[in-house]
Amino acid sequence: MKHFQIQNKICEQAIALFLEQGFENVSLESVAHQLNIEIDLVYKYFGTKQDIILFFYQKINVEWEFYVTNLNDKKLSIRFEKALFKKIELISPYSSLIGSMMNLMLQSSSNLGIQSPRTKHIRLKGIRLMQNIIDGSDGKLLKSKVAKLSSMLYLIHWAVLFLHVQTNEKEKSLTTIKLISSMLKRADDLSFLLPFFPFFKDVASWANTLLNESTDSYSQINNQIINVLFNHRKVSHYDEKCEINNCKICNEKHFNKIDFFVSNQQPIHFILPAFPAKSPNISKVLGDLPDLGEEVALITLENLCNEIKDAYAPGARITICSDGRIFAKLVGVTDEKVSAYVNVLHNLINELELKNIDIINLEDILPDVSFNDSREYVIEKFAESIFDLQERLKKNDEFKNLFNGIHRFIVDDRMVVEANLSKTKIKEESKLIALQVIQYSNAWTNFLASYFPESIRLSIHPYTSHADKIGIKLTKAADNWLTPWHGVMVLNNDGYTLMKKNDAEKLNAKLVSKNNHPYYYSLI
Repeated sequence: MKHFQIQNKICEQAIALFLEQGFENVSLESVAHQLNIEIDLVYKYFGTKQDIILFFYQKINVEWEFYVTNLNDKKLSIRFEKALFKKIELISPYSSLIGSMMNLMLQSSSNLGIQSPRTKHIRLKGIRLMQNIIDGSDGKLLKSKVAKLSSMLYLIHWAVLFLHVQTNEKEKSLTTIKLISSMLKRADDLSFLLPFFPFFKDVASWANTLLNESTDSYSQINNQIINVLFNHRKVSHYDEKCEINNCKICNEKHFNKIDFFVSNQQPIHFILPAFPAKSPNISKVLGDLPDLGEEVALITLENLCNEIKDAYAPGARITICSDGRIFAKLVGVTDEKVSAYVNVLHNLINELELKNIDIINLEDILPDVSFNDSREYVIEKFAESIFDLQERLKKNDEFKNLFNGIHRFIVDDRMVVEANLSKTKIKEESKLIALQVIQYSNAWTNFLASYFPESIRLSIHPYTSHADKIGIKLTKAADNWLTPWHGVMVLNNDGYTLMKKNDAEKLNAKLVSKNNHPYYYSLI
């Protein structure tokens, strides 16, 4: 059983026992006994019962973040109302457990304290999500006139949660939320009168002071880690304003997650959904198995971890979450080819003695489920609807850029794989496939986030500089969207460059093999 499976199993068993017997009546030893594992293994992942609760709450927050991020409503009051409705829905099954720990949550000395250092990353994420609710609304006056509105809304959110876990009366809690939403709507409609009612701003400032979560004073180590990451960052071609000179907004997006690991002196953990399988387009790649492109990419990721270790002694590790199983049917790749591809990647990691890289597949998380059933489970539970994605495509430039990049890849591949179809037909049909690729990718990301709630999300796609995900350059490439599984490595006087196979052949590059396997091209 892999480490993340053990950690999640421990959490699930502990929560079940807490609900059944009460938090105070359950020991870590009893959790270990129920799972038939050694107590030392429990301590490897959780030093205290409170650590389990924090991990569990992060899992809830991941699902809440997914919901809030994808809200399409424009009214601030409605966005806030829906967000709180969802949070109540998520915590309701555990209200008795959370209510029994209320005393611990109000103690600053407790790891669970709402103002303790251990919960700082949770508070920062909560405030950031409230800012997301505000930024996505059309209520321009209120959000421009109240500087600390996000802190005030986050504090209100906690007040509602406290009320709910104390009473465990869902209808009463929902009625309270509707009342608050109505007040927020009136405040937004009458925000031009705020100069006459300064107490509203005062409450917002008080909330910010109480939470005390300014992110202006970054530690030197955190800054160094962010700088290392951004030195490898891949951003959208139209949004390079922050690529070199990192700005405060860029840093704030990732500071709290980095700070969580640094404050606990743990290796920083990244997850990278990538390395699915080779493209079926034979004009792009050398074959079905990894080659020098994957080898260079893996070494690049290892070097990234080593650079972080130079700045931060505990270092970092990257879990590659191969997404081939998720996309197999969409892109015309068999499960057998996915298995063969990932097996070679495992061998490469061992042969290259990469200490900070590991790789997992869907079956590592759902080991006793068929490939088809596991795919369906991920999509059914974690995917957005195609309709919602189509709506976002109309309104969001960043999303449109992602769609266009993926659509281009789908068209290129299908032009070769389905040469009997017209280019017009392929382009039109590929629009839905591209949306499905994004739908499946997001579902995979959200599924992974539920298993790795505290990890930092990397991507092989370019994103805008202020995005929550960090695009990472795996190797020098002729195209910002090109990956090792969509291209070949070509050696020239300036080193290696990733390009499409047919482009390498047009340059009359010489094919070089390794162990009787086509491995790269050379122009030297």
